[in-house]
Amino acid sequence: MKASPNRTTLHDLGEAGIIRRIQEHGPARPASHIRKGMGDDCAVLETGGKRLLLVTTDTLIEGVHFTDQTLLPEALGWKSLAVNISDMAAMGGTPHTAFLSIALKPESTIRFLESFMVGFKTLADETAIVLAGGDTVQSPSFSVITIALLGDCAPENVVYRSGARVGDNLWVTGPLGNAAGGLFLLREGSSFEPSGYEALIQAHQRPMPRLKVGKALGQSGLVHAMIDISDGVAKDLGHICEQSNTGALLQTTSIPMTDALLRLAAHVRRRPLDWALHGGEDYELLFTASSSDEDKIVSLVTKISGAPPAKIGTMIREDGIWLETEAGRRRLRPGGYVHFS
Repeated sequence: MKASPNRTTLHDLGEAGIIRRIQEHGPARPASHIRKGMGDDCAVLETGGKRLLLVTTDTLIEGVHFTDQTLLPEALGWKSLAVNISDMAAMGGTPHTAFLSIALKPESTIRFLESFMVGFKTLADETAIVLAGGDTVQSPSFSVITIALLGDCAPENVVYRSGARVGDNLWVTGPLGNAAGGLFLLREGSSFEPSGYEALIQAHQRPMPRLKVGKALGQSGLVHAMIDISDGVAKDLGHICEQSNTGALLQTTSIPMTDALLRLAAHVRRRPLDWALHGGEDYELLFTASSSDEDKIVSLVTKISGAPPAKIGTMIREDGIWLETEAGRRRLRPGGYVHFS
C-alpha cells in the first residue's frame, strides 16, 4: 500500500526525492534572466552586462558536517568559505562577494567567533572575496553556518555538468581520499597516533579550492563538463552522467591516491579505494574533455597547479557508473554521504 503524503517522511523521500519535490514547485518555465537554475554547482544569471552572474550557497551544520573534534573554529571559518569557492571553480567562475549567515549557541565564546572569522578572512583575502553582509541569529542547540557566494564569468567560459560526450576522457585534478583519511584520524582522536599523516588532516580541515585551475579550464574551451568533488567521485560523477545522459567507466588502477593514504589504510585495514571513491570533501575538480585534447589538458593543468591531472576513466553510452577492476567490470554504487538516508 502506498503511504499517504501526509505520513510520508523526509527520510522516506530521501535527499534526491526532496530535491525533486522542491523543483516541482519552481517556475513552470525558466525566467528570462536565468540561464541555469537548479541542477548545477552554481545558478547562472543574466544581468544585462557582458558577464554572467554566478551564485552558490552552502550550509554546514554542527553534528552533521563538523564537530569541535574535527574542526577548530579557525578551520571551520576557512572551510565554510572553501566549499562555496569550490562550486564556483567547478563552473569556471571568479568569486568576488560573500554573504555570511551564522547561527550560534548563546554559550559560544567570543574566542570562537573571532577565530572563525580569522579563518574565513584568511581565505577570503587569498581569493579576493569581499564579505558584504549576511545574518546573525541565536541557535538553541548547535551552530549553523550558511554562506552565499557571488561571482561572474564570461558566457563562453561557463562550464556546466551537462556537456559530457560519449568517448570523453574523465579527469581529476588531484589525489582522492585524503579528506576521508583525515576525518578518520580526527574521529579516532587519542586512540590513534596521527603523526606522519598531517597532510590528510589538512585536506579535511583546510581544503584549497582549485579556483585557478577551474578558471583556466573554462577559458581554454577544452572542457565539456565539470563538477567539484564534495560527496565523492561515485556520487558526483553520477550528476555529470545524469545531466549529460551518459554513463562512465572508471579504471581502478588510475584513481590517484597519496602514499600517506595508502599507508594509513594498510595500517588500519581499510580499503583505500573506498575512501577515494566514496569519502568526499576532496574538493578536486572532476571534468571531461575530448580524448584528442589529452596533451593540451595535461599541459594546462600542470602549468597552473604544478602537477598533472589524472585520467581516471571514459564517458560511455551505457547508463550508470562502472568500475574496471582486475576481476572484471562491475557497476559502482553511488556511495558518499546522503542526507535523510
